[in-house]
Amino acid sequence: MSIQTINLDAEDDIVSIRDRLDWVREQRVVLVLPDRGDLLTEYLDLALLRRYADDLRLEVGLVTVDSRVSGQAKSLGFPVFRTVKDSAKSKRGWWLSRRRSDLVARPVKLEREDRREIERRKKVRPQWQRWMLRYLAITVYILTLAFLFVTAVYAIPGAVVTFKPDLQPIDITHQIVADPQLETVNFSGSSVPGRVLRSVQEWQAEVETSGLIEVPNTPARGSVVFVNQIDLPVTVPAGTRVTTSAGQRVVFQTMESVRVPEGPGALVEVEVVAIDPGLGGNVVANLVNRIEGSLSLQLEVRNLEDIEGGTVRQEFAVSDADVERLNAQVMDQMKTLALTEMKSMLADNEFLAADSLRVVHMLHETYSHFPGEKTNRLAVDIRAAMEATAVDETQAIELVYDELASSVFAGYELVPDSLQFRSGRVLGVDAEGRVTFEMLGDGQMAARLGLDNPIDRIAGQETGQAQAYLYEQLPLREYPSIQTWPSWFNRVPYLPIRIQTEIET
Repeated sequence: MSIQTINLDAEDDIVSIRDRLDWVREQRVVLVLPDRGDLLTEYLDLALLRRYADDLRLEVGLVTVDSRVSGQAKSLGFPVFRTVKDSAKSKRGWWLSRRRSDLVARPVKLEREDRREIERRKKVRPQWQRWMLRYLAITVYILTLAFLFVTAVYAIPGAVVTFKPDLQPIDITHQIVADPQLETVNFSGSSVPGRVLRSVQEWQAEVETSGLIEVPNTPARGSVVFVNQIDLPVTVPAGTRVTTSAGQRVVFQTMESVRVPEGPGALVEVEVVAIDPGLGGNVVANLVNRIEGSLSLQLEVRNLEDIEGGTVRQEFAVSDADVERLNAQVMDQMKTLALTEMKSMLADNEFLAADSLRVVHMLHETYSHFPGEKTNRLAVDIRAAMEATAVDETQAIELVYDELASSVFAGYELVPDSLQFRSGRVLGVDAEGRVTFEMLGDGQMAARLGLDNPIDRIAGQETGQAQAYLYEQLPLREYPSIQTWPSWFNRVPYLPIRIQTEIET
């Protein structure tokens, strides 16, 4: 049967639709509603359309995807299609539309299928058939409840089993070389790239001296005797110098002018004082025996008694210990400043091997006094170039991790969250800036748990039995805990898929 299609617009209403239906030529009409708008969304409009279509003896179908229209239209007997193509193919939809004639009590031409349906409904079913259907329905209902109960017993309960595997501590100390000349990690040589950091520092400081020296204090005093060697008298002026001839030369001078009588052997005694103060002027008798100048041809001189009275005093002076102490203080301060500066140069994954800090060039080192020089304070000004080696910690950790992994017992595995790494002491630094240091790693290793087969074995068991079985079969440090849901279901679920596992390390 051919179908006439009428495309409606959003401006159409029930009046314009009725006018269009008056001019149709086919018995079947499809009204194509617009995608947008409120056309035929009111129940009254659809009821009027239904009555008008029945008066014209037309089979009217609607093409729409609007749920507001389709629900009400179907209740009034309109066939509803999603597309025009569906309306051409669907037989059931148009058959339902023809059934509308029975509802409105209008004579229509019945098809063969309609007659069969009417005859089937007129037949009265026997009583046994009606009771059989009832019992069958009750049986299906009971079986359904039983099925739901069994399904609930098996599918609803759940459990969480928490395992605590056996743990063993593991630690290792690995020697690593940070080589500034490397670009990548050398696993065979346990070497990682290093980066040389440079800093120039200058510092001045001073300390109190601790050395003591003896400073001459007072000169020695005594007397000498001049002996005439000629027939004439000789005058010895004040300040005449006489000296010793044996050992260290000591010079004295006369305190006053004297006259030596004439004649060989004539003598006169005069007081003398040492030219240089200190202990050096103290001499024993008969050591002073020379006269400086021309008087040595006319006179002889002797000290008949010891010349004494020369003293010294102690004063502070620079000692070698003072130089070393001041140098150590300044270098410590400069190293501290250099380390602070170098740490600011580090990348996020680097650490500074502090013991690798070294002075590579002393630019200048000036002291205010030399060792042994008298002074109360010693000052110094030092300027030096320093270097240290920065180590990529991530690369060093890789070496330690490989060492840890190779030390794990059979059947165990490392616990990642327990691993800790830290740098140890520096063992040595060579002239090329290569730093040999210790890298420490420690943590725990946990026993591997093969859970598939044990979980299948405990399915449906009481929780106590399941715990004992798991503790016996698996390497655990304590009994596993089993949390069941619901709480009154004190049994592991029958379905292994409903058993969840957690591992605490």
